[in-house]
Amino acid sequence: MTSEQNDIEPFDNIIEIFDNTIETIVMYHKYLHLGFFYTQLSKRADLSPDAMNIYIGSGSNPYVLRKHLIQDYLKAIYNESPTSDVFPHLILNNAIRGISMAMFEALRNKEIRILLSDVIFSGDSEAFNNFYEITKFIRHTFSHNMRDSIELKRSDYEGNSWKQIDRLTNKGKSSINFFFDYAQSPIPIMIPDYTLNIDVELDSIQDGVIYTDIISEYQTLLFIEFCYNSMVYIRSELVW
Repeated sequence: MTSEQNDIEPFDNIIEIFDNTIETIVMYHKYLHLGFFYTQLSKRADLSPDAMNIYIGSGSNPYVLRKHLIQDYLKAIYNESPTSDVFPHLILNNAIRGISMAMFEALRNKEIRILLSDVIFSGDSEAFNNFYEITKFIRHTFSHNMRDSIELKRSDYEGNSWKQIDRLTNKGKSSINFFFDYAQSPIPIMIPDYTLNIDVELDSIQDGVIYTDIISEYQTLLFIEFCYNSMVYIRSELVW
């Protein structure tokens, strides 16, 4: 564990934190899959005839999502070219943001850090610390960006309370390197050669750099899937 991690004050209730975290991660994992499915479906079939008013809230005065607006949006999605469809970007970025933020918040708890380090990384503190740093980097990136094109701002990693770049460079590090091989882990993923390999050069974190030039979309998806797989596996092995 890093000294920064040891200094973070743990929450009182590990069970509640863990359960809240896995609930959030599972929710965003489901959102990613269903969101992309419905986006693809709305491109292949004109769903506008099925539009209806949708009522949010209970009681005598719910908020209404209007049928005519939904119908217009569905027609536009069906008729527009795939490149003009913003929904895949919104779904992807929100899923990455939600899962990385949930994982990051969970890792603020000392017992959960120890749990992941021991169960998933077999006590390899260096591998766990690299996972922690990548989680932090992705979380900081997506929590500061709302557009489909994610551009970095170096101040997000220097000026925040964690001072990620300064802290790592002061330790003599020039990069964050995270590699994970499912075949060498307890997580039962039966896919040959299924690995994560993320390398972030600290000098490459500059204003205007596009996030996917540092971590590809594919590796980012593998990473949030890893967060999901890790939490689900740990939950299946524990009896509270």
